[in-house]
Amino acid sequence: MNQFSKFPLRPLHLALVGAGVAMAIVACGGSGGDDAPAEPAGPTPPAAPALAEQIAARTHYFGAENVDATTGEVRKDLVIMSWASNTTYAAAINGKVVLLDASLLRREQAPGRTPTTLPEMVALMPSYIVLGKAAPGYADLAANIAFRTGATVVGAAEHCDVVEADARRQQSWTGSAKLLKCTVVVPKDQAVGLSVNTLSLPDLQACVRAVKHTDAAVTVADPTLPAAAFDWSLYSDPRDAAWWPVGTAATDGITTTGAATGPSVLYHLTLGSGQSFGMLWNDRVGSLKENSPAAATLVRSLPKTDVHIGSVDVGNASSNGLRDAALYIQAAQPKIFFPAGHDAASQRAGAFNTGELMKRALEEAIDNVGIVNPPELRVNFDPTDYVKPHYMTFDPAAAGWQQAGDKASATACN
Repeated sequence: MNQFSKFPLRPLHLALVGAGVAMAIVACGGSGGDDAPAEPAGPTPPAAPALAEQIAARTHYFGAENVDATTGEVRKDLVIMSWASNTTYAAAINGKVVLLDASLLRREQAPGRTPTTLPEMVALMPSYIVLGKAAPGYADLAANIAFRTGATVVGAAEHCDVVEADARRQQSWTGSAKLLKCTVVVPKDQAVGLSVNTLSLPDLQACVRAVKHTDAAVTVADPTLPAAAFDWSLYSDPRDAAWWPVGTAATDGITTTGAATGPSVLYHLTLGSGQSFGMLWNDRVGSLKENSPAAATLVRSLPKTDVHIGSVDVGNASSNGLRDAALYIQAAQPKIFFPAGHDAASQRAGAFNTGELMKRALEEAIDNVGIVNPPELRVNFDPTDYVKPHYMTFDPAAAGWQQAGDKASATACN
């Protein structure tokens, strides 16, 4: 059987979304009857990138060996991921493209230190954009990509409000018809750590479980653990500027107006026909021990996690090292952990290529919090590991994911 899907890409995809977009809505039963004015049609998304552009983008992100050179379809038997920067990843799940966050560090008009662009992300033609935080650095490009591709945004109700507002601002649209498709997985104003929210996505063969957590950090040292501190600004590689000179910054003005105070959501996905492969992703990290032990309890209650992609961009590194990130690992109990956000944290402090030092600090934090069976740490180094799937390709059906002592796999989405 061909490993690629039989369904072609959408070279002329228009993604007209929202009730009433591209057609008039006639009032029914209200004053004026049939004479009521028609609702103006919303702006029409542009035609999708040419098929050749889609194939090139998917080949770049997922590897030539995994992408059909004629149709652009991605093989369905593997989970393939590429790190775009910070906490943004492109994933191919059951042959569908999914973006986890949608933002780029040092976004430029042409590929540079971050070797991808907004047009290339659009050319991936994602089916979904999953948001953990609807704020700058995480969701800058979400509305634009969703409008241009018809991708469904998944997030908290507040995330949906933000990206819809972004799309309206970007398209200068004030009508009542919505411009984007957005699926709410966490209800509006849900309390932090209240519940595990579920969403079934049959086309991905996935069950999504979402937990609202907190990215608030305590700044005092934890008196129960050995003293620890980490300085993101130290030991920057002085060769970085020469190797990757600054290019021309993007000037399209595309960003998000979402507030940093908005909700943070972490996601657990069980994948495959048997739902036996578990993956957790959190793009923010907070002091769960002090600020939301209930959220930590919910993470511990999730089905088994094989791969955990988690932010290490803690808000209290100077007082607690990377303790907060280690506590997420302790709750999730993954087999493999990929740090995320370390590039953003170091660049914000004016440093580059500090991933190895971050790894050592994380190993120290894992020891300090007392993780008995620590995961394998796999570090993507910036920028050499940007947009390279070689390190993050998984066979969800592999027997190795099932080990003695594992938590139960999920067999139903509930």
